[in-house]
Amino acid sequence: MKSSIGINLILLLGLVVDLRAQQPVPDKLVVLTFDDSVRSHYTIVRPILKEFGFGATFFITEGFEFQTDKENYMTWEQIAELDQAGFEIGNHTRDHVAITEANYKEQLQAINDRCEEYGIPKPTSFAFPGNKFSAEMIPWLKDMGIQFARRGGTPEFDYDEGRGVAVEPGFDHPLLLPTAADARPDWGIEEFVQGAKQAEFGRIAILQFHGVPDGAHDWVSTTEAKFRSYMHYLKSNGYQVIAMRDLSKYLSGGLLPVNADEIISDRQQLMAAGRSRDEFRGPKDRRDLGAWASIMKRHGYTVAESRMVTGLDFNTMERALARARTIKPVGKSIEVLPYPGGRHPRLGFRDGEYRPRRETKVSVFSPWDSEDYLVVDIPEAIWNVTDQGRELLYLAHEDVPTMWDRLGKRVLESEWQRIRGGYESTIELPNRVVIQTRVFPRKDSVGLEMELINNSQSRLTGLYTQNCIMLAKMSGFKSQSLDHRRTTEFFTACGNEAEDKWVIYSWEKVTRAWGNIHCPCLHSDPQFDDLEPGESQIIQGWISFYEGRDVEGEIGLLRKQQVLRHHGSGVPIGTTD
Repeated sequence: MKSSIGINLILLLGLVVDLRAQQPVPDKLVVLTFDDSVRSHYTIVRPILKEFGFGATFFITEGFEFQTDKENYMTWEQIAELDQAGFEIGNHTRDHVAITEANYKEQLQAINDRCEEYGIPKPTSFAFPGNKFSAEMIPWLKDMGIQFARRGGTPEFDYDEGRGVAVEPGFDHPLLLPTAADARPDWGIEEFVQGAKQAEFGRIAILQFHGVPDGAHDWVSTTEAKFRSYMHYLKSNGYQVIAMRDLSKYLSGGLLPVNADEIISDRQQLMAAGRSRDEFRGPKDRRDLGAWASIMKRHGYTVAESRMVTGLDFNTMERALARARTIKPVGKSIEVLPYPGGRHPRLGFRDGEYRPRRETKVSVFSPWDSEDYLVVDIPEAIWNVTDQGRELLYLAHEDVPTMWDRLGKRVLESEWQRIRGGYESTIELPNRVVIQTRVFPRKDSVGLEMELINNSQSRLTGLYTQNCIMLAKMSGFKSQSLDHRRTTEFFTACGNEAEDKWVIYSWEKVTRAWGNIHCPCLHSDPQFDDLEPGESQIIQGWISFYEGRDVEGEIGLLRKQQVLRHHGSGVPIGTTD
């Protein structure tokens, strides 16, 4: 989406992780980390964690007085015993210094070598010394085999407070994971709980400790009594406590942001405005909750994912899902349902789609696997030309300012409504322009219709529309590549990796057909005619599924059947969104 307005995005180097291993993030998932090789990690922390059955990562450095002060620092034999006890040993550099292009290999390899000497696996987790980090460090860490790296709570919060933010998968880069809480000596249980409680609504809280106690660094020391009370809180409240390496279950290579710094800026802007990053839509009543619970159940949402939609507590949402009716396809038509939101519809490049609005999105379930579905975003965006130049008349997410942001006005939320033969979404803009989208499931295809009604006092011009299909939940279609795409006339198609199953997509008046390697997604973008006040226009779209290897022949048959009237010329698949 962003390159459409001329913003350059750089794909940062990422991780190679099996996408199939990715699991939904449960509520109350925390990562426990300990820095600086402090002796109390072995003498006090180790037995307490074993008592509670918790995992943890210990970030090892030979900096400070490690070589000479064995009253305050562990020996390598003790570090090896931590590994043997099942805990993760992470890399914190040899000298506890900020890494640079000149020193990173020496600093990380020194710890790797010592680990090898003591029979400890090569570290795959890293903590930035002094919590000093930058996005330029990402390729250096990747070069050394690091999969997950933890920063502190800055710049979202001041360092002295020890406060921070939880990890948001797909937005936070795995090599720049923020700390939700960095324990301080003056903390009580309230400050600790404030950090731990961020582990909900799809987020993961990383908790940072130093010594328990820390005789060499009293400004980050935690007493044994306080630490035990913190661990008791986690245990008694049902938290799952893991090491950083265990994040591989929840963070995959496909969840890499394109711009690693952008999530930080977005958080800072929302915090300054007093806004939350959560976008809940609480149900209007019990009946509404039941309806959405049934839709979420059909999509395979967990309780935690359903809470991301509604904002409701765990017990309420668990009961609602248990009571929800099972939705079954009606007749022999392709199954279509409103998309519930919450679970992000994209695989990657989520930093190009902050807070997606669900009133533009429907799920079309696959005829090949009843658990698979694609998400159609219609419209994702509508551009127009104003006195200010080319601006967004409408955007179905928040990452790019629209003309309404400039004018300080809001586009109100709406919902899909059942109509005869399908669903309809109506969005009224502040200038009284109305966008109506209709979806009609059929036996072998899905008919789409979009109507733009100009109830404003001004002429609408340059009405380029972006209409997207997102394939994150389609088995075999998750390859972040453009290799399996075809464009013929005004039809565009995306195949699975075997190229024996295809999604075919088109709109009338299409001006651009393209895809994005990061999402992955499929675009067929039409343009409305200019509309005078009081005028309206309807354009039609098409989705179908084809199984076979002659997708060009299938498209030719659709063209002969004149499934759509064509008033434009398609162009080759592009590469950005």
